[in-house]
Amino acid sequence: MLGFVIVSHSKRLAHEVIELCNEMKKYDFPVVNGSGTSGDYLGSDPVIIVEAIKKTYVKDGVAIFADLGSSILNSELAIEFLDESYDRTKIKIMDAPLVEGVIMAMAINDEKLTLEDLIEELKGFKTLNKV
Repeated sequence: MLGFVIVSHSKRLAHEVIELCNEMKKYDFPVVNGSGTSGDYLGSDPVIIVEAIKKTYVKDGVAIFADLGSSILNSELAIEFLDESYDRTKIKIMDAPLVEGVIMAMAINDEKLTLEDLIEELKGFKTLNKV
């Protein structure tokens, strides 16, 4: 089972995504909001993301879902900032839409899911038609 970190430029947006997606959650696993900045401004901060990763770190790994641009870059920095006690190979940024990706991931996260499985499942969202 994986832990999830949600990184958006808006802490409130990430909170609402988590609230919506919790409806799909079948098991108990950590989901942490790693969004915003220290002054509660729009943006992202690698230090906040590092703390979120630490809170969600489980033996099977951590999946980071980010909205765009600097959230992704700051998530990459956060992974680099972790000390050696964290296996960085078990922390991956998911290449998927924030809302749809988290909803699907929440629904399938169980004791058998690996990061590689999740990455494979999310590939389908690259060609997702909503209409």
